[in-house]
Amino acid sequence: MFALRAFLIHIFGDIPAISMVMQMKGYNGFCPCRMCNITGLSTTNYVPLERSRHPTVQLNPAAIYQYDPMALPLCTHEQILEQGREVDHADTKADTKCLSREYGVKGVPLLSHLSAITFPTSFPFDFMHLIYKNLIKNLVLLWTGEFKGLDEGDGQYELTLGIWKAIGAGSAALGSSIPGVFGAHPRNVADDKSTCTADMWSFWILYIGPVLLARRFRKQKYYDHFVKLVILINMCLQFTIKRRDIKYLREGFKDWVLLYEEYVSVTAFSFNQQLMCISSGSIINMILSAFPPVRSQYMLYYT
Repeated sequence: MFALRAFLIHIFGDIPAISMVMQMKGYNGFCPCRMCNITGLSTTNYVPLERSRHPTVQLNPAAIYQYDPMALPLCTHEQILEQGREVDHADTKADTKCLSREYGVKGVPLLSHLSAITFPTSFPFDFMHLIYKNLIKNLVLLWTGEFKGLDEGDGQYELTLGIWKAIGAGSAALGSSIPGVFGAHPRNVADDKSTCTADMWSFWILYIGPVLLARRFRKQKYYDHFVKLVILINMCLQFTIKRRDIKYLREGFKDWVLLYEEYVSVTAFSFNQQLMCISSGSIINMILSAFPPVRSQYMLYYT
């Protein structure tokens, strides 16, 4: 007999749930990200990297005109706890509300009493929610003109309804020729987007999407941009990730995010859309440095 001691070092979950565990405001805060101190703009607190044309920034000489995706102002353990204590000890409810919104922190997290836990690195974005349930979902909504009522502005990345329905039908038809060991039967993504699971989106993005989306966009650059993402996701799913791979991923996601801002009009950005891209592209390299490849975390992917 022996005493088994286990230490909690990683906490995973969907983004709203982890925000609650960490006592973070999330998208309701002026600093909406749980990993860095990037600040929001306007009433919707959308968070572009390039913000020099925003009226609020132009009126404030001290404002940051552009964030470097390779050097975001990351949060620290000491900072989060100090801000949490300041919120907890505020004199009035109004002060508490004001500080909480400014810092993005609602108080001292209960888990901070565990010495094995470090904020925020013990709470990485898990790959399933970050990529398949958020980034990919939002990209598909953008392509189909269904993202929060926004149109494509000056861009030309939206697919016509007829093309998207054909892609959906083609996705479902491929199921009869794909061995079951690869996963569940592909769905019609045009009809069943809301019911598609993360593993279905994973298979679609990696194997079906690059084929069915070829020559479907009015401009080739949007397809090339999508393929760049597929290459990066494939590398993230490797059983082992070497240091040179991490360097490639950092540069790759940086370039992908910058192209995203270039291709999608900044005036059309909303908070959710922009935050998912910054989280995916600018913070995933930090997660890769500190944690094992995504295959080994908790979710099985068939390849």
